[in-house]
Amino acid sequence: MFLMGPVKFYILVIIFYVFNFSAFAEKVFTDVVPLQADKAFVIDHLVVSHNEIVVRLQIFENYYLYKEKLIFSSNDFHIDDINMPPAAVKFDEFFGLSEVYYNLLETTLRISSKKNKVLNGILEVSYQGCWEGGVCYPLTRKYLHIR
Repeated sequence: MFLMGPVKFYILVIIFYVFNFSAFAEKVFTDVVPLQADKAFVIDHLVVSHNEIVVRLQIFENYYLYKEKLIFSSNDFHIDDINMPPAAVKFDEFFGLSEVYYNLLETTLRISSKKNKVLNGILEVSYQGCWEGGVCYPLTRKYLHIR
C-alpha cells in the first residue's frame, strides 16, 4: 500500500506534463502555415550583357523548387542556352525521386532578340515548389521585363 502512493503521484505528474506539453505543442504547430508563393519564392533578374541574363530565385527556408518544373520561354527572345546549377536529389511525397533547389537558385540564360538586336521584351519563367510542411504550390508563372 505504501508503494501505491508514490506511484500514483508520479503517474499524476507525468499526466500533468503530457497534457501541458500537448496544449503547448498544439498552439505552436497550429500557428504554422505555409507562406504565399510570392513570399516563399522571390524572383528577380539581372541583365549581365547584351545577350546574357541571370535569373535568381530566393527560396525561403523549409521550401524547395523542382528543377524539372522550371521553364523559361518568350515570344520576344530566342533562348539559346540555359546554364542550370546542380540540384539536390530528394524523395518527394508528391513526385517521388526529384531534383530540387533550396535557398538560392541562380541560372544564366543566353538569349537573342527575335525582332531586332536590342534586348527589350518579356521573359516568362514558370516554376513549382513545395513547403516541407506538406504543401505543394501550383505551377507559378512570372513575367520578367527585360530592357
